[in-house]
Amino acid sequence: MAETQNFFEFADKGALQMAAAAWLAERLRDAISRRGIAVFMASGGRTPAPVYQELAKADLDWSSVAIGLTDERWVDESHPASNSAMVRETLLSGAASAAHYIPMKTDEDDAFAAVEALNEAYLDAGLTDVMLLGMGPDEHTLSWFAGGRGYEDAIDPMNMSTVAAVEALESAVTGPNTLRMTLTQACVAHARDVLLLITGKDKRDVFETAAPGTALAIMRQAAGKALTTYYTD
Repeated sequence: MAETQNFFEFADKGALQMAAAAWLAERLRDAISRRGIAVFMASGGRTPAPVYQELAKADLDWSSVAIGLTDERWVDESHPASNSAMVRETLLSGAASAAHYIPMKTDEDDAFAAVEALNEAYLDAGLTDVMLLGMGPDEHTLSWFAGGRGYEDAIDPMNMSTVAAVEALESAVTGPNTLRMTLTQACVAHARDVLLLITGKDKRDVFETAAPGTALAIMRQAAGKALTTYYTD
């Protein structure tokens, strides 16, 4: 495993996922010991699912943990694209089911109409102790899709809201589910620890060459020294 300024390289996905679960558990445990609670913002996607299955086995006071999402497609949990459904199936099991879970989808038809209520729910959880992120080959992270409606609000450093609605431009990356809810730049900037998972050389190339002003570059600047990156081919 190679390391360069909080960038760690692993031999394979299994090793990365085990290390990520241990990293998350350690920081959640530390937050509980320091202030009695821990707030974890969980990403969707294929790579985190095994991480969550391993994290759910961690010896933690799960009743002291609040879990939210970094972003969500505006679909019901019965939909196969739901991040919430994946987190419930993989993380909120066994002892970890005692955690306080905050979904990122309401009954509103329009995500933009739900921002106020969700912002209140996520603010009530408190500042984020631990955040897990992924990234796309198009330089997006969270649901920060450049050019989409609501994107500028989500990345606005002066927007002190925790969440923002985004309607992305449809692409091969977004698929048909373009209406999203996402955490804002301010939420990333105030997180105590942020872990970014990268799999595949193409994404590493994007990570290393992302131009200033892209979503990925904005996230990295906002997270600053709080950011740790785990990578495998």
